[in-house]
Amino acid sequence: MGNGSGEASIIELKGTRDQIYQKISSNGDAEEFFLKTKPNVMMFVVLLNETNIKKLYISEGISKTIPKKIIGSLGKSIDIVVKKCSRGRPREYDEKEVRMVLSKKTSSNQEKMKELGMPRRTFFYWKRKLGFSKK
Repeated sequence: MGNGSGEASIIELKGTRDQIYQKISSNGDAEEFFLKTKPNVMMFVVLLNETNIKKLYISEGISKTIPKKIIGSLGKSIDIVVKKCSRGRPREYDEKEVRMVLSKKTSSNQEKMKELGMPRRTFFYWKRKLGFSKK
């Protein structure tokens, strides 16, 4: 029953400082972490000293708050990967699909709404947002 060829799970570091330090200390053998809270220097020290960290994932927003010197010096000992993360509620409608249906010239707005399966108000919101309304 070895972990062998399975991919290592990524430990998410979020919450209060105490919760983050507790998660770090309880996952000392983990190699990959995803930092979702603005870090302080002590957090990096604890990560480097108490874990076998090889890869650190950071969201774009948090990476902007960390000084370049710190990222540079961390990059010498571990891999730092900046990930693009979307915030908020997931979109119900796919923008590419909406754009494709709106670009059709032959069907009426009513037919397009039925094809997309969206309410009238949402349809006209997307139409205005994507620049298909005439003004």
